[in-house]
Amino acid sequence: MKKVRTLATCFLIITSSYAQNINRTILVDGLQRTYIIHLPPLFDTTEKLPLIFALHGGGGTAQGAVNLYNLEPLADKNSFIIVYPDAINKAWKIPGMTSRLKGADTGINDAHFISVLLDTLIARYKIDDKKVFCTGISRGAMFSFYLADVLNSRIKAIAPVCGGISKTMAATYSFKIPISVLMINGTEDPLVKYDGGYGTLNKRNEGNEDADLLPAEDLVTKIVSFNHCNATPKSIELPDVEASDECTETEYVYDCNNVKVDFIKIKNGGHTWAGGTQYLPKFIIGRLCKDFSASQKIFDFFMNE
Repeated sequence: MKKVRTLATCFLIITSSYAQNINRTILVDGLQRTYIIHLPPLFDTTEKLPLIFALHGGGGTAQGAVNLYNLEPLADKNSFIIVYPDAINKAWKIPGMTSRLKGADTGINDAHFISVLLDTLIARYKIDDKKVFCTGISRGAMFSFYLADVLNSRIKAIAPVCGGISKTMAATYSFKIPISVLMINGTEDPLVKYDGGYGTLNKRNEGNEDADLLPAEDLVTKIVSFNHCNATPKSIELPDVEASDECTETEYVYDCNNVKVDFIKIKNGGHTWAGGTQYLPKFIIGRLCKDFSASQKIFDFFMNE
């Protein structure tokens, strides 16, 4: 194999007919950053492929996101590239939102990391730079919201799961360019509370950091306004496939101009990835909804962009 060097990192030229996950490093702002890239079969064809940044939650890792989200089968079926970046100290830096880490390095610029990483990936792979998406749970969802603001012109759509923004961040939050958003939130989420406020693990660590979150429905209203949508959505009751999970779901679909806004409200749902695993006990994160797959919903949403 032939080696190719760039200013940011080193790559191996790989052409393959099978899917693969590859661990990579990249130097950004003097820091060695790590990520996992998933390449679908025949990724190195003439067709440019869409890219999803799958962002881990607070305290998580790229490998943990691979395991929890289970996006690879859908990526292989639909020819998407997925990138799982790692945050420094397992917590994405989001100005105006608590880091949950005492003495966190305030000099870290994770939005710049993602931007440089995106440039590097576009230079190396056949990526459609008009179809770049972000998703993630918890802190990964919050970081998706943040990227939709600060990297607004580079992100086509986001799909945050169990996420929100702080009231401090909400004061200046906006989209310069309309962007499609799929939000999924549980009404009994103990960590990112549906009605806003402080979650059970949120702490205010610094004077300029805030853990007092905006209510989920208030955030939807803001996004609908940014995207110039009709304020009255179409309401769809999702099938109660698994009655034993004690969850039911309503999807609210907003009529916008050139973008989409969907909001899935999971009644009795917790801080979980629908259709995934109960990765922590219910008394910590609440109930897992089994009526639908968040991964499938997210892919359906992104594929229609």
